[in-house]
Amino acid sequence: MKRILLILLFCLSFSLLWAQTNLNGSTGYLVVSSAEITKSTNSPAVTTAYSATFSKEKVAHIPSLLLSFKDTFETSLAVDIAQDTDLLLNAKWRFSQKENTSFALGLLGQISSVSEGNQAALQLYVASTFESSIMERPSKTTILLGYSFQEKMNSNINFALAFQTPFFADTFKDKVVFLLDFGNVSYSATPSFSDADDRGLVNVGLRLLPFELVNSVYLGLELRALDLFDHKGRALSLGAAISFQPN
Repeated sequence: MKRILLILLFCLSFSLLWAQTNLNGSTGYLVVSSAEITKSTNSPAVTTAYSATFSKEKVAHIPSLLLSFKDTFETSLAVDIAQDTDLLLNAKWRFSQKENTSFALGLLGQISSVSEGNQAALQLYVASTFESSIMERPSKTTILLGYSFQEKMNSNINFALAFQTPFFADTFKDKVVFLLDFGNVSYSATPSFSDADDRGLVNVGLRLLPFELVNSVYLGLELRALDLFDHKGRALSLGAAISFQPN
């Protein structure tokens, strides 16, 4: 079952070869979802992504597929494949956009240990993304507040803060950004890495901003370091996302 899901979604991820997705497949930073939506016009935008996340002990494969509609709504499906297989289904509605500030309401449903335990969890959140400045560099900041519906959690209240700012802007011509997010919530309630049950998480990464390969097709690449301050949860992740945005 795991092998079939991996092969199927891996092929989907590269079938389309501007996508900025996090590890659960929604538009966002490293593990934090933003209030923004992948750009779309009259037709839906389709984004496929694949992340290989690994530590000394194990490797996780996380393919995902995202659909966005009219810059206001998106839905995505991701599969976290390691020792167990988890399904992550995301929906996000940007209900307000004024100048450089967006507000969104999101929902992340999860089924952990598919075909074994089938443990369910649900995360509700509201996020605000706005333009800011870090050390006189233009940046984007996201604040996320939420609540997790899951048994055996130390805290069901979720909080996260995320930043995006140019990385050596003069050298990389504003094509590469530095990402930082931290909080007490990860990309799912039962992630393969970065368990946030008892502490906060600090994640950093570099993102090559999406560039146009051919007409309406965009490619983005990422390097992530997850849970830097905890030995057990620490991991590296490499990701690629491809988005088809019809005019």
